[in-house]
Amino acid sequence: MKPGLNSLSSYVMPTLMALLLHVGIVALTASTWFETNADTQRLVPRHIKAELVDLRSQKQAEEEARKKAEDKRRAEAKKKVEAKKKAEAKKKAEARKKAEAKKRAEAKRKAEQKKQAEAKKKAEAKKQADAKRKAEAKRKADAAKKAEADRIALKKKREAEKKAEQKRQAEAKRKAEEQRRAEQAKRQQQLEEQARREQQAREAAEREAQARAEAERAWIARAAELVNSAESVIREGIQSQWRRPPSARNGMEALVQIRLLPTGEVDDAYVTKSSGDDAFDRSVVQAVLKAERFPELQDIDPMVFDRYLRQINLKFRPEDLRL
Repeated sequence: MKPGLNSLSSYVMPTLMALLLHVGIVALTASTWFETNADTQRLVPRHIKAELVDLRSQKQAEEEARKKAEDKRRAEAKKKVEAKKKAEAKKKAEARKKAEAKKRAEAKRKAEQKKQAEAKKKAEAKKQADAKRKAEAKRKADAAKKAEADRIALKKKREAEKKAEQKRQAEAKRKAEEQRRAEQAKRQQQLEEQARREQQAREAAEREAQARAEAERAWIARAAELVNSAESVIREGIQSQWRRPPSARNGMEALVQIRLLPTGEVDDAYVTKSSGDDAFDRSVVQAVLKAERFPELQDIDPMVFDRYLRQINLKFRPEDLRL
């Protein structure tokens, strides 16, 4: 239980007893007061007064004793609390002191370990450095020795290669000269052979060209005869179908293009140059279309037909028309 609650409970009983005592005294005094006012006053016996005074003194003494005991108890409780606080503070201080000492000892131990580790690391590094330095010195010495041996071997090799190269170049030069002479002779022979073949080819080409020219001239002459004959047949066939319009006059001229098929049939016809008279132009086109077909053209060489007769142009004049 807390000190405040103990103090409160210690005051309850004395306070209650004092309250009951005062209530009794007040009741007794009131009854005496009312009896005095009833015309007959009664005197309180002395022994009763003495008892009341003694009771009051006793209560006061008990109250004082209780207060002193309570004060003493509070003082002792306060002293105990302060002593407990001091003990706890002392305990905490000692614990903190021990923790700090432990911490310092741990830090010292770690520092010592770190120092020993660093010393060991330095010693190991020094040992490795010494070993590395010795190995490097040995490597350099071996490298210098090997470089010298390589230099001597390379010098000998280069001298041997130089001699071999000089020999190879001399041999290559000799072979190149022989090959050049052989190639020169071969080239001369090839040029002579090529000139002979070219001369023969020119002569053959000239003969062939001459033969082709003669054949072409003969073919053209034959084709011209066939074309002239075909045109005469075509013109006669058209004239047999041509009817001169009343508007036709001498001096008019219409150029008509006729497209023919290898069978001799008329494929199409139209005026490429007008005579100036529409009736005359139409009469010519109608005459061509009425002619329809020229059977004689079937016997003409297809090459001649394709080149000269598949599409022909004919002039028509009124004076050419037979009446």
